Amino acid sequence: MSPASQGESSLSRRSCIRCNQRKVGCDRKQPCSRCLKAGAECIHSGNKRAPRKLKRPPISKILVHLQELEHEVERLRSTPAGLLFETANQSAVSPYLGTGTNRLSNWEEAEAPRGRLVVRDGQSRYVGDEATVILGDKICDRSSDEESVTDATSTNIGPISKLSVGILGTHQSAGSDTSGSQYLQRLQVQALWHVYRENVAPMIAILHTPSIEAMLREGYANKDSILQPEQEALILAICFAAVVSMTPQQCLSILGGGHDAYIHKYRVAVERALAGANLISTQDMRVLQAAVLFLLCLRRCCDSRLVWAEAAIVVRVAQRQGMHRDGQRQGLTPFEIEMRRRLWWHICILDMLCSEDQGTDTQIWPGMFDTKLPSNIDGDEVTPGLTTLPPLRRGYTDITLCIIHCEMMSNLYWAGKSLDEDARQPSTSEKEKLLSTLANRLEVLYLHNFDLDIPIQWVTVVIARLTLSKGWLVHRLNASTAGRDPAATNDEIFHMAVEIVKFATLIQNNESTSQWAWLCKSYKQRHVVAYILSELCVRPVTPETEHAWEVVTEIYHQWLREDRQTNTMLQKPLSRLMERAALARRTKLAGAEASGGRSVAAPSDNAAIDRVQGTLQPAVSQSIIPPPNVLVGTDMGVRLEDPSAAVSEGHILDTDANPSEVTEFSFSALDWLTGPLP
Repeated sequence: MSPASQGESSLSRRSCIRCNQRKVGCDRKQPCSRCLKAGAECIHSGNKRAPRKLKRPPISKILVHLQELEHEVERLRSTPAGLLFETANQSAVSPYLGTGTNRLSNWEEAEAPRGRLVVRDGQSRYVGDEATVILGDKICDRSSDEESVTDATSTNIGPISKLSVGILGTHQSAGSDTSGSQYLQRLQVQALWHVYRENVAPMIAILHTPSIEAMLREGYANKDSILQPEQEALILAICFAAVVSMTPQQCLSILGGGHDAYIHKYRVAVERALAGANLISTQDMRVLQAAVLFLLCLRRCCDSRLVWAEAAIVVRVAQRQGMHRDGQRQGLTPFEIEMRRRLWWHICILDMLCSEDQGTDTQIWPGMFDTKLPSNIDGDEVTPGLTTLPPLRRGYTDITLCIIHCEMMSNLYWAGKSLDEDARQPSTSEKEKLLSTLANRLEVLYLHNFDLDIPIQWVTVVIARLTLSKGWLVHRLNASTAGRDPAATNDEIFHMAVEIVKFATLIQNNESTSQWAWLCKSYKQRHVVAYILSELCVRPVTPETEHAWEVVTEIYHQWLREDRQTNTMLQKPLSRLMERAALARRTKLAGAEASGGRSVAAPSDNAAIDRVQGTLQPAVSQSIIPPPNVLVGTDMGVRLEDPSAAVSEGHILDTDANPSEVTEFSFSALDWLTGPLP
């Protein structure tokens, strides 16, 4: 063998261990030159790579697991598809959509839903896929698949992306240099937090006030404090809600700028903060709270189509966090249970309002959740350390308005809707009984115990009764089209509709409750106004129709002034209907003048119209919605006391009157809801 071949054979195929560890070149000799120079031992690893250990479970475990899956697949195949669907619906039925008096008792009998709520360190994730749950409890042991917000995004929100849209980024404001940090100055946040507590918290009870105050103290403890992205999103949403609730004069006084400009700036900041907090993939409840609060307030000043679309995103995020599953069955603390219930039902309200704006069905249906209504207790009474909840109250708390909204939504809207096309719809008498039962329930549990000298409680009463009256209106309108004394019923419906619009205007313009008017104005009575206008097109000119015309034109012009940026499904049809009614009125008046006089029919007995400085004499309000003489009869089992007992001669309905006086005049012993109902 030649010397050259002997030298090549003495070379190792791999570097020595020392050179490999130091990551330097090795001549692969035995020993190598670097080890000789250093006087170190030169060791070469074997020429073959060590076999890689595969972390596989034993074959026996795989076979056992495979057999389990085969048995489960066989079971599913042998079960009829209809039975599976029926079981799924029964296991997720809402306890508030039962029949009659069993509506609330159904909760105890409902089967536990097949799903898994994983809660860890204040974050939650719901896994509802049945196949995933069948695989075992390993899903609970898996680490979160959510990207870290801190790693994915910087603490300070970066430049606005021109491609981002809405709560996923920004929209028309793309390209602006608006930064969220400039709206997080301590004094400004404190001022807006005070406004939020006065104007927003009584109407939208999503947040736990003591927890927010603790977060603000900690976040602004010193100059070096850095807010987390989740905290930024929530604080900016609070500030946005406060700005929306202000009047232009208040905004100029507190913030030193125009109202519309600050709404736009804070809107951009909130949208960017939600994107920075990773809304789509977050498992942090604070980010979801921020998004819901933001959208509930955005309805007041934004294109409702965008809010409607973004509300669908919020519903999906809430489902991912398991808000649609009641925390009581998941072993959560009373504090967590109540806060999750409050958040979920506000999402239901948001979905309902947005769907009504666009004339679509709600995305949320009763069969897809089992989250119970919040308990009627003040939020300040619920603390993270509670082991049991305080006793429920009868009367007003900070969550009562939400509960009333949800009771009405469950009983008036969802009760008449079903995904099953063959499901029997409730009859007219059943609907009347449902309305009477709901009114009785709300009266006994809540409204009867209100102190009407307190403005927020007066507002809650008026909102509740307006909503119920709207339900009566829809029911009576359907009954009239079915042929139940159409002429008389149409007159009753017309009187009721005018009263609804009149009191909707009252609650929006009353000085004593002006701090909550911003949200009351978002509860539009467009369907009622549309009905009145359609009737004015065909009815003769009378004092009654002239008064109705004044009522609808007042609220319509208010919408034009204050809702320039909103765009609802009824906006354009309502404008055309307004033009038709105005043209019909002018034609009728011109015809009356051409015939030598103005023919005016006498008003009906139960609604004598007397206009005094734009207000009404008590004769009108004795037919308050729904009129006790005509809409509430013995067939519904409702008793009323003497309607004239609470009416004094010459009393005038004034929008600037004391709330309790207005309520006593408007409802006490006049409205069928005020007295105890059997």
